[in-house]
Amino acid sequence: MPFILRPTLSQTYLERIRSTPDAVGFRTKVRGDSKDKTRKTGWVSLTFREFDRQCRRISFGLMGLGVAPGQRVAILSSTRLEWTLCDMAILGAGAVTVPVYPQSAPQEATEILVQAECTVAICEDREQLQKVLSAQASLPALKKIIVLEAEAMKLAVGRSEVLTLPALQELGRRQEAQQPALFEKHLQEALPSDPLSVCFTSGTTGHPKGAILTQDNLMSVLEDLVRTMQGFTRPEREVLLAFLPLSHMLGKVESMATWAFGWCECYAEGPEHILENLAEIRPTLLIAVPRLLEKAHVRIHEELKTLPSPVRNLFARSLEASLRVQRARSGAQSASLGDQLTHELALKSAHLPARAVFGGRLRTLICGGAPLSRDLTEFFQAIGIRILEGYGLTETCAPVALNLPQAWKLGSVGRPLPEVAIKTAEDGEILVKSRKVFAGYLKNPDATALVLRDGWLHTGDIGHLDFEGFLHVTDRKKDMIVTSEGKAIAPQKIENLLLTQPLIAQALVHGDQRRYLTALLTLDAEQLLRHAQDEGVLFSDIEGLVKNPRVENWVQKSVDEVNARLSSDETIRKFIILPTDFSVQTGELTPAHQVRRKFVNQKYKPELDSMYSP
Repeated sequence: MPFILRPTLSQTYLERIRSTPDAVGFRTKVRGDSKDKTRKTGWVSLTFREFDRQCRRISFGLMGLGVAPGQRVAILSSTRLEWTLCDMAILGAGAVTVPVYPQSAPQEATEILVQAECTVAICEDREQLQKVLSAQASLPALKKIIVLEAEAMKLAVGRSEVLTLPALQELGRRQEAQQPALFEKHLQEALPSDPLSVCFTSGTTGHPKGAILTQDNLMSVLEDLVRTMQGFTRPEREVLLAFLPLSHMLGKVESMATWAFGWCECYAEGPEHILENLAEIRPTLLIAVPRLLEKAHVRIHEELKTLPSPVRNLFARSLEASLRVQRARSGAQSASLGDQLTHELALKSAHLPARAVFGGRLRTLICGGAPLSRDLTEFFQAIGIRILEGYGLTETCAPVALNLPQAWKLGSVGRPLPEVAIKTAEDGEILVKSRKVFAGYLKNPDATALVLRDGWLHTGDIGHLDFEGFLHVTDRKKDMIVTSEGKAIAPQKIENLLLTQPLIAQALVHGDQRRYLTALLTLDAEQLLRHAQDEGVLFSDIEGLVKNPRVENWVQKSVDEVNARLSSDETIRKFIILPTDFSVQTGELTPAHQVRRKFVNQKYKPELDSMYSP
C-alpha cells in the first residue's frame, strides 16, 4: 500500500511511524571507548519506532520544562541524530525550531537567540554552550539550556538551568506518565499555516534575518519531490549519508524528507570523515553541495595515480569516449556507436574505481546550495553518477527547480517543480510564486516587503528561462561585476571554473568599476604539499611555500587553463595567493560558507589595489 502524505509535516511523521515502524530509518556511528570495553566502534541502527520512542521522551521533557505551543527553541549543533530527534521533539511540544549554525560567531548566535526570543537552547558541546552562557544576561527569554555531550557540563557546574539530554529524557518519562496523549495531540492538531521553523539567512550583506517557514511550505516541497522523484528513486529502500548542516535549508529538507520517503538516513561523523563514511555506508542517493564533488573529483584522480599504468590509460580512454557520449546527449544528438559501446563497457569496468570513492552503489546525486561547474557535471555523469542540479533559497524552503532524468539539461538547474511558477523581471531577476514561499521575516516587515511584492518573491538572483522551460541561474544580482568599460560579468561562473583546478581551494573574482578582472586565491594545502614534494621544492612551512615563485608558476598555469575557456572580458589578468583560507572565524565566510564579498573586498583592499597600476 503506497505511503500517503498528510496535510502537515507533523501528521506525516505520525503516518510514517504507523506505516513502517520496524524499518531502519537512521544509522549513526559510535566510536569505541578505551575505558569501556563494551563500547565498540561501529554503526548503530534505529527503527522508526525506536526513533519515535526517544523523540517522545525529549518532547515530553521540553513540555516539562515549560515549553508551550508557539514558543521557539534553538538548536546549536552540527549534523547528528540528536539534531533530528530534538527537531521533531520540538514540533511534538507544539513549538518552533530555530536552527543556529554551529560555526556562527558568538555575537551572531546571540543576535539570533535575541530576535527569536528562544525559551530553550539545545547546545551540542562546550563551544556552543559557552556561546549561550556568555550571552545569558542579554537573553531574558531563555529559561533552560540542554547539552547533548555530557562533557560540556563542566562549564555549568552548579547551574540548575543547564541539564543533559538524558536528564531531559528522564523528566520526559515522568511527564509522559501524567499526560501520555499530549505529544500526538500537538502533532495531530498542527495546521498547514503553523510555523515549522524560523531559519536565519546567512547574512552576506548585513544582520541575519529569520525566515518564517510554515508546515505548508515544507509539505509543498515534499509533495513535489515525491511526485517528481518517484520514477527514479525507490522509497523505503534508498540509503543516504547526511552531512549537510541541518541549519541549512537543503539539509533541513533532506532530514524532513525522511518522513515522506521512508529512506534510511545515516549521519556522517563530520567533514573530515565524509569520504571514509561514504565507503562504509555505500549510499544509493546523496544530497550534496558542489564542494563535495570538487573534493571527490580530486580524490578520484589521486586514487587513479596509485593504480597500474594500463588501468589508468584504460580509464583515460574510456572517459574521453564517455564524455563525448554525455556531450552528444546534452546537445540532443547521437553519439557514435563506438563511443556508446565503450561507455557502456566502461560503466561495468573502467569507471568502477572512480565510483568506488562514493562506495560503489551511488546512482543519483542531487546538488544545490551553490552553482556547479559544467566540467564536474560532465565528469560524474560520464562515470555513471547521475547529477541532478537544483535551485532554491531559504525563503522558498529550498528547491523550486530541479533537473530530472526525464527532463535534464546540462548547465541549467532544471525546470520549475510542478507547483512552482517562475518568471524573470526586466533586469533578469528571478521571481517565484509558490506555496513554498515563506511567510515573511520575523519582526521585520520592511525586509519582507522588499522581497515579497505582488505575490512574487524577488530572489535577488539573475537568470533566465530558455525556450524549453529550463532555468539558468547566472549570478546574484548584488554580486554582478560591471567593469569600467560597462561590461557586466558574473563572477560565480569564473570562480566555479577556478575551483575545478586541484591546487585552488577558494577564489574571489574582483573588478567592479575596474579595467580588468583580478582574483584572490587560496590553495588546497594537501595538494600543494604533495605537488611540492613531487617537484622537489624545499619549504619550512605553508606560508613560506605559498610565496615560492615556483608555486606562483603552478597557479598561473591553472589560471591560464581557466582563461582559455573564457571571453577576453572574463579573463583573470592578475591574482594574489593568500597564505590562509577564508573562514567563518576571520569573517570572510558566512556560517553557510558563502563569501562575504563586501567584507573581503574591504579587508584585502590594499592587495586588490596593488593589482591595478595607475
